[in-house]
Amino acid sequence: MGVAGNRTGCGGCAAVVLAVFGGLPLTMVLAAPAIAARIATSGAPALAPYLAEWRWAMIGSPLLALVLVRLVLARTGRLRGGAVPPVKRWLGLLGRAAILLAAVNVVAFTQLTRAARTDHVIADGMPIFGLGALAGLVVLGAIAWWDRRPERVTVEQVRDAAKEADRALRRVRAENERVRRQAEQVQARLAKLRARAPGPPASRADVAFPALRTFHRESYQCADTAHLAYQSAQTSLRTMASVVRRARFTSPNLLPGGRRARAELRAAAAQLARSHGELRVQVGQGLTVVRTLNANTAELKHEIRDSCGEPGRRWFADLEERVAERRRAERVSRG
Repeated sequence: MGVAGNRTGCGGCAAVVLAVFGGLPLTMVLAAPAIAARIATSGAPALAPYLAEWRWAMIGSPLLALVLVRLVLARTGRLRGGAVPPVKRWLGLLGRAAILLAAVNVVAFTQLTRAARTDHVIADGMPIFGLGALAGLVVLGAIAWWDRRPERVTVEQVRDAAKEADRALRRVRAENERVRRQAEQVQARLAKLRARAPGPPASRADVAFPALRTFHRESYQCADTAHLAYQSAQTSLRTMASVVRRARFTSPNLLPGGRRARAELRAAAAQLARSHGELRVQVGQGLTVVRTLNANTAELKHEIRDSCGEPGRRWFADLEERVAERRRAERVSRG
């Protein structure tokens, strides 16, 4: 118990030291405009030599404010979300940094004026800049909280998302059926090959190599196309999940139209949630079927090698080389 208490105490001391020697210098940089303004308005001869230094420090104030605001914003929040245009993102960052600077500098200038020091402007920095640091923390906390709150949605937005969910659901169901049929056809072709070719590879050269090669390519392309379709559906799922979340956080009392609008929003949100859940299930099932199709296609590739004599072996070797080359290119492109 004593050891744990000592550790807790040391952790608290470390936090205090970090706040004093790390937080206050940052606050002074943010409050450089207030310090420069205090020196300029005080008329104290002892402070005048420091005015140029704090004017230079003012250059770092907006940059530091931008960095601090950027650190508290969530990657999927209102300002950094993928759907936010770059111009709006930068304007939002600049506006929030300006609010942070204003809060810290107003508090710091008030405290400096109240202290009325004429010998050294930042003497007794802890009580003077402590309130400025607290004001900055409050502003950053409010920015982070607001950024993580979902934006309100309208009934029309929820309805549009529900319609898109239904369309995506129909596409995914059709894709699932197509992939399932292809997987069954590959499985049937494998069974037929194995039934017709019980002997050693040399006795299997009569198997139709061109048709098998074409069938393998079609199966591979089917899986590739389906995987792209499921990736698109997963992007739609994330968008729909965002709309569902925003609908849950939208206060019905803020909607125009009264009780009818509130009922319409609840009904549209419920329909969207159902479609979103069903689409997620269908995409999961589709990805499972694609994995099965890929496994069957890989077996077919080896069966062609073993069943089609020298043409099949050459085709297999060329295919493996192309696959290895593509993987090397992908590794290079990723850096």
